[in-house]
Amino acid sequence: MTELTKTAAVYALVRSLPRLNHEARSPDLPPNGIYLFFERGETVKREGQTYDRIVRIGTHRQDGRFPARIRQHYGHVFSLRGNKNSSVFRKHLGGALMRRVDTSDQRIGPWLIQGGPSFPEVEESVSRLLRECFTFACFRVDLREDRMLLESGLIALLAQHPLGQPSEDWLGHHAASEEIRRTGLWNTQRVDAVPLTDEEVQRFERLVQAALA
Repeated sequence: MTELTKTAAVYALVRSLPRLNHEARSPDLPPNGIYLFFERGETVKREGQTYDRIVRIGTHRQDGRFPARIRQHYGHVFSLRGNKNSSVFRKHLGGALMRRVDTSDQRIGPWLIQGGPSFPEVEESVSRLLRECFTFACFRVDLREDRMLLESGLIALLAQHPLGQPSEDWLGHHAASEEIRRTGLWNTQRVDAVPLTDEEVQRFERLVQAALA
């Protein structure tokens, strides 16, 4: 199986999964799993089919924390508050939002420091963006070692062998990270790792089928 064929297989499988958003409740989600985010306006085409482009892949380390991880990305349930120091996804988005408006914005440097200061107005903008423009699909993976391996292989595959390119208006073009701008993913780690093997694609397929059962 060629690398691009693997990418197409991933897209076809993910397309079958339910699409969720910030309103997803913990009972709707697996306790352990991998998520794939999509962004409004980002699509790719292959063999006459149009797919929503996968823009971020991620998981969690501590067992049983998948719903909490999703909540960390979207922010608080009943407000637009959030914490970019608990979600590198939010950090990248906030940086890109500020850089799109003004690359000399004095808040950008501190914001992009992990553990550095946050800014309520930026957190609110990030939460609003995530809720209005981002949806996700997910599937259950119980063992941490399996989650880490599959996450790494998926990120590497889609970063190195994308099904299509980001749109001209994609927010990620304004990201501070060269990895994000280069790969079209809101990921900076594992983009240069080893892509999914044929056997791991088959494992991925079995996990998606189990999620649909």
